Amino acid sequence: MSSEDLLIEAKEFFEYYKKEIGKHIKKGERAVHVSFQDIASFSHSLADSLLNNPEEVLAILELALEEIGLVTKARVRLLDLPESQHLKIREIRAKHIGQLICVEGIVRQASDVRPQVVNAKFECPGCGSVISVLQLDKRFKEPTRCACGRKTGFKLLSKDMVDAQR
Repeated sequence: MSSEDLLIEAKEFFEYYKKEIGKHIKKGERAVHVSFQDIASFSHSLADSLLNNPEEVLAILELALEEIGLVTKARVRLLDLPESQHLKIREIRAKHIGQLICVEGIVRQASDVRPQVVNAKFECPGCGSVISVLQLDKRFKEPTRCACGRKTGFKLLSKDMVDAQR
């Protein structure tokens, strides 16, 4: 099923369940809780797509919410996944990558969220060229050399950062 078709079905689904969604919006929640069983009874193709390609379909569901004017920047949270999607952590295999699964567990420890540099841009003082250095390791890396031959004295222009957690 194409993304456009999924978007149309998602809009129709949310139009049908407008009253239920309105309850969450009135409470001031930024998340809209949707029963997977409701999606499955409304459209089998939308439900199957959600199980097999959850990242894309969740983004489409959130876009549909915005496009029909119900709520902006809301996250869709799924409830009532079928038992076939419930797995124990030790049962997770490579075949489950990219699929929607449900695991149960207890978080024993959580670390703080810290910024992590993923890319840094430097300027060569000799020729003025901009050098991008991917930051794949924990240790911050500077350029080893410029195309003009210069090896030191690079000026840091910018850093691209993401939230990271260990």
